[in-house]
Amino acid sequence: MARLRERVYLSDGSMKWATGMTRQELFLNVAKILAPMLSSQAVQDLKGSKITLRAFVEDQYKPTYMKTIKATTKETYRQYLDLYIYRYLGDMIMTDINVKTVQDFYNWMAEGSKHGMKNNINAGTINRVGGLLTRIFSIAEALGYIKETPMKNALLKNPGAKAKHHKALILSDITKVRKGIPKLTDEQERLFMALLAYTGMRPEEILGLRWEEVFISDGYANMKRTVTYPTKSKPEVKEDGKTDNSIRNIILVPAVANILQSATQKEGFVIHGKDANAPCPRTTYVKLYSKAFAKLGIEGYTPYDFRSNFATECIEGGMTSKQVADMMGHADTRMVETVYATKRNEGIMKSKESLASLTAEYAV
Repeated sequence: MARLRERVYLSDGSMKWATGMTRQELFLNVAKILAPMLSSQAVQDLKGSKITLRAFVEDQYKPTYMKTIKATTKETYRQYLDLYIYRYLGDMIMTDINVKTVQDFYNWMAEGSKHGMKNNINAGTINRVGGLLTRIFSIAEALGYIKETPMKNALLKNPGAKAKHHKALILSDITKVRKGIPKLTDEQERLFMALLAYTGMRPEEILGLRWEEVFISDGYANMKRTVTYPTKSKPEVKEDGKTDNSIRNIILVPAVANILQSATQKEGFVIHGKDANAPCPRTTYVKLYSKAFAKLGIEGYTPYDFRSNFATECIEGGMTSKQVADMMGHADTRMVETVYATKRNEGIMKSKESLASLTAEYAV
């Protein structure tokens, strides 16, 4: 089993690696690195009080750990805290929270529609919320405030429904899309769909791409920024990627290079708002891909499904998981192997001749 690892950024800007054979061990080692950054007086005050989970997170965890993480991850954690953790556990005394309390919390999320939520929370989200809780309690344990964390994965059961992952397009649909892209009359739709269908870029990376980073004649582009919508409306431009590995070169195959070459303007954002130097607003972005999907005759997909499609096609074409992970901006192969590159039936059938040749001598 491969060791897990995670970058930990210290207050002076330096970085250390934390490692562990399990997520729980990894988070505990992250906590041990971060613990010395907390004020010793604050730690003593913490140990002598019956502090709630909410107070611990706001006074200790957020200022230390969440200070250095990516903006998109920070926003995700904020939502997990406000929507789930604080609502159920926020006012509980940390030392009173045990394994049963956490299991009750998991059950509560899985039945979210009964508790005023729009939907029941799926297993994937419950797992990620649990990961955040594990980090929080690992910090408290490393500080000596609690004797041991209640986040015992071997004892906790995730009752959520199976999460729906992004899926690759069926072969007939991706073929239809690629034949239809050059016929899109709206230039922004045509550019967005070409980048979506051929590069494996995240939608937020496409929205952050500027023409000065596109080198058509050399067949690549530089991915160095993203456009996201933390508040679900106003675009936020970040001069970095979702992770450190996201900063990378993007291969521009001839099919997408030709579409880029035909663009009438080549300055500012490739996909832009009211002018070339304005990032695309969320409403404009949603309308853009929704209209393009309708014109191309596909339904039941999201922009992220094209990223899954890219990974699937690369794996079906014989590339290694490491090669695909590098092109997609992942630190390791886990996401490629477990989420993105799920084989399609068409891909499995491509292996028919290879399998037949391996067993040809036994045919009678």
